[in-house]
Amino acid sequence: MNSTQQQGIIKGSPLRKSVLMMASAMGLLTLPAAPVLAQQGVMALEEIIVTARRREERLQDVPVSMTVLNQQQMDNANIFNAGDLATYTPSLQANTRFGSDNTNFAIRGFSQELRTTSSVGVYFAEVVAPRGANTTQSGDGAGPGDLFDLENVQVLKGPQGTLFGRNTTGGAVLLSPKKPTDEFEGYIEGSMGNYDMGRVQGVVNIPVSDSFRMRFGVDHMKRDGYLKNISDIGPRDFADTDYVSLRGSFVWDITDTLENYTIIKYSDSENNGAPYSVFACNTSEAAPGVPGSTAYGAFCQGDLNRRIASGNNGEYDVYNFLPNPKNEQETIQVINTTTWEVSDNLTIKNIMSYAEFESRSFYGLYGNDWRLSDLSPFFTDQHILFQMVGSSSNIATTDQKTFVEELQFQGTALNDRLTWQMGLYYEKSKPNGTYGSINPSTISCDYATMNTGDIADWRCNNIVGVLFAGQIPPNGAGQIPGIPIPGAGSGLLAPGGVEYENKAVYVQGTYEFNDQWSVTAGLRYTDDDTKGWTDESVYYFPGNIFGGYFEPQVVSTETRRPKASSEEPTWLIGLEYKPTTDMMLYGKYARGYRQGSVNLGSVAGWDVHGPEQVDTYEIGLKSAFGGRFPATFNMAVFYNDFEDQQVQFGYLRSNGVGTTSIINAGASTIWGVEMDGTIMLTDNLSINASYAYLDTEVDKMTMPQEPYPDGVFIFSGTSTREGDPLSYSPKNSLVVSANYLLPLDDSLGDITASVTYVYTDDMEAVSPNASPLGTLPSYELVNFNLNWARVAGSPVDVSLFVTNAFDEKYRTNLTGNYYSGLEMGRPGVPRMYGARLRYNF
Repeated sequence: MNSTQQQGIIKGSPLRKSVLMMASAMGLLTLPAAPVLAQQGVMALEEIIVTARRREERLQDVPVSMTVLNQQQMDNANIFNAGDLATYTPSLQANTRFGSDNTNFAIRGFSQELRTTSSVGVYFAEVVAPRGANTTQSGDGAGPGDLFDLENVQVLKGPQGTLFGRNTTGGAVLLSPKKPTDEFEGYIEGSMGNYDMGRVQGVVNIPVSDSFRMRFGVDHMKRDGYLKNISDIGPRDFADTDYVSLRGSFVWDITDTLENYTIIKYSDSENNGAPYSVFACNTSEAAPGVPGSTAYGAFCQGDLNRRIASGNNGEYDVYNFLPNPKNEQETIQVINTTTWEVSDNLTIKNIMSYAEFESRSFYGLYGNDWRLSDLSPFFTDQHILFQMVGSSSNIATTDQKTFVEELQFQGTALNDRLTWQMGLYYEKSKPNGTYGSINPSTISCDYATMNTGDIADWRCNNIVGVLFAGQIPPNGAGQIPGIPIPGAGSGLLAPGGVEYENKAVYVQGTYEFNDQWSVTAGLRYTDDDTKGWTDESVYYFPGNIFGGYFEPQVVSTETRRPKASSEEPTWLIGLEYKPTTDMMLYGKYARGYRQGSVNLGSVAGWDVHGPEQVDTYEIGLKSAFGGRFPATFNMAVFYNDFEDQQVQFGYLRSNGVGTTSIINAGASTIWGVEMDGTIMLTDNLSINASYAYLDTEVDKMTMPQEPYPDGVFIFSGTSTREGDPLSYSPKNSLVVSANYLLPLDDSLGDITASVTYVYTDDMEAVSPNASPLGTLPSYELVNFNLNWARVAGSPVDVSLFVTNAFDEKYRTNLTGNYYSGLEMGRPGVPRMYGARLRYNF
């Protein structure tokens, strides 16, 4: 069966929220089995094979709540990056604070705060994604070009701490690439769409001999950005796409029982970055205990007034002040898996990987147009820089290399009633070169002098510091010798790096008492060590309200070498009951753990944090039905007890630099329900649905108490607070799709029309104590897809697609800076449409 004939996620019609929630509760549920053509002109449910327990099993036999998307489903939904994947997967959310290339995941409310390690592990061919930077969000996820030529993507919900290790408190996302086969086959595909989108893919599978086969793939996509640059500086748009991904896979059957499987993958992405869009200013409401904290509100309001006056205050309008912004990312990885079937009861597998990940960013993150004249018409029109990311110099934002080695044993025993596996795991990640941060802080600069990694070459004017010196609370710690104005008006240069070393041993087994009852137990012990270094320099510039640019006068330098260690056991105990071969009930208790780590941007004393733990209790049902209406229905109910939660909080350091730290400050309760299913209403019509209900609450939040560590000037607040829901945790999320195979003569080919509806409830992005506008409103998306396979009996397929068909305006992220005078958000992707033409051979 041709994978092009499989149906997938697309889009429905804009029903009202109340109707949709009622429909989901009645069980129109979701996506575990995709309908495929059993014979020409007739659809049937496909049996899906997954690797959620590190071995191949039927989806319906795995006691894990999960969503599975095959490649055709992702193509139909126009899913080509991690943010798109989250949109169409209930319980999965994506934080896009630094753009779609640098996305991290949240599952069931377990999100990744800035400067922590991931809470959702992402795996490609069973190997964890390459590590990224400590100071900005990068790496640790699905990068550009990873989502093509895949067997499927498996989203495992809940802790996976036994078989997949630490940092899977929320779950894991498994990307399974297509493996070389013994058939000569492949395809060439071209796509075109709005925003000048062009995409070319090609895959060829070559069986060189009976024992050696190869598969090569390339994916190249370019698309203009949907964020419009309203300045006359730099590129015309942002949030653009331009990447190339290359992949080569090789399978060598050394003997009948010994196989070597190698993957070499490379990706390179270059775009203009993705600034935030301003949507609110605060000129009057100061943060509690921080007088003058709305000083930036006047700048924000002036910027917003200019946008309104010019008609450039739309959802997708951003301002750029840099002539050559960029956001670059390059990854190369080699994965080698050797599998030895020692006997019918024992298999030994060795998985080894080496990866290098490098990123370079240089753009105005907040996309603002701040001018000194916003404060008074008597001042000049000099621009004020605020929240710039990276540098145009040769200093990388991330430059990390990661080595992974895993030795795994799998087998059966006790007359095949015991299925077991055990393994040893080692991961070492360290800098491949010097990288770090280089940023101006609320200052006016001559852009032409900033194209260097040496801030001593910059020429700037600390005008804001002069004007607002009196509004900063008097505190001797805030005075830098030789600098009369603390706070604003500096440049930060902080080269550094972090080294991670992770070791683990694990064992897990399932014992079948009989055909109906079985028990699963697993244990893993993990030892994690992290150490970092940074040589941080803050350059202070003089200020003159009459204009001009000057060289820095004073440099404050600090060296920090934080270290953190954590070691924890994680475990799983589960019971499964199968009343029939097509139904399973299960219950389990699992412990998840996320490692402690270091924070290069923090003062000493707040530059390390400990691990966090979660205890999860889950009961579930998996079922399949035959008869007149073949169907599947899966459900899971879970309860999480979340402790030692790693929470982000912000403060102003005495050297004038604003930053954030992580503290084990919280305890939360999380519970919910997840349902999915598929039903074949006729031989030609199927309905898929996924629904998740999530209830989260922060039960306890322990705030840092005075005396604060040396170097802390003004303490602000945490990203969440007691009594609030967790960030990026919508209560209701729903995906429903309908797929209809037109009853045509076989000579014409197979034409399938699909529609998908997506609903995501409102969710708190940041706590109200950080911003009263911190809740992202709910949104609804509708997609359409028309796929014509084997056009008139030829090897050609044609597809038409529209995503976000009704051009819904929604936000996926916001900054939480309301009490600093401004609030900004990241808009979701607008309507996209296009066509694909594929030639199969």
